[in-house]
Amino acid sequence: MLLLDLSHRPKPYPIWWRGWVASISIFALLIICVKPPADEPTSSASGKSSPSSTSTNALVEGDVLVKCNLITPFEDESKTSADGTLDVTVHRGIAPLASNAFLDLVLSKHFDHNYLFRSVKGFVVQWGIESPKANKPGRDKFPKVDIDSPPSAVSGNLLRSNVRGALNFAGGNSATGQVYVNRGTNPHLDKEPGSLPFATLDKRSMAIIDLVYSYKEGLGQVNAVKNGDEEVKRLFPRMSMIEKCWIDHVFEKSVKS
Repeated sequence: MLLLDLSHRPKPYPIWWRGWVASISIFALLIICVKPPADEPTSSASGKSSPSSTSTNALVEGDVLVKCNLITPFEDESKTSADGTLDVTVHRGIAPLASNAFLDLVLSKHFDHNYLFRSVKGFVVQWGIESPKANKPGRDKFPKVDIDSPPSAVSGNLLRSNVRGALNFAGGNSATGQVYVNRGTNPHLDKEPGSLPFATLDKRSMAIIDLVYSYKEGLGQVNAVKNGDEEVKRLFPRMSMIEKCWIDHVFEKSVKS
């Protein structure tokens, strides 16, 4: 009989070491995926920006710039509608858990063809409900991550407060896949359970958000989005949509605003 000597069996790697490996793997994946698709439209001074333009936010090491094309597909051409490219600066350094969850959703194309189903003037614009694709219902459950630690009281920045332009997960967690951007300053949202904002939109992007049409809440927007394009077109022709999102750039060195 062959006896195995187990006295020299290698010890398992410690948990902290495996955590570092996971973090390095995610960062490497972001580096690979930072370039936008070749067919992304360039943008003009009318509200869109080219992929080479930078956000007016203070960019620091670890920040990730995500771009999203916003359109209003069924709007009458005679009316002014929301249309342009949003610059979303994701602050991984101060909120890594929520940031990585959001970036995973971007990489999985969750936000592509995504209607802005909730729009309240002076409050928020919200999206993240998937419409049917190829006769398959949209997903409605996503991984829930832990909550990032609150910012230090002495940090002196508002990046993690619900001020105008700040973006956060609806309900304070990633499980629904929904996010909202603050149209106004909403400090009462800081007191709600869950995560604080982890990303910001610049002034030019917020000017586009301000053009998103606001239907009265409770008219059936959520059901229309879940049922697909034809129902949205019939009931809410002025509803805007995120056409496509992609990771544009990972900032490896400090950049002054």
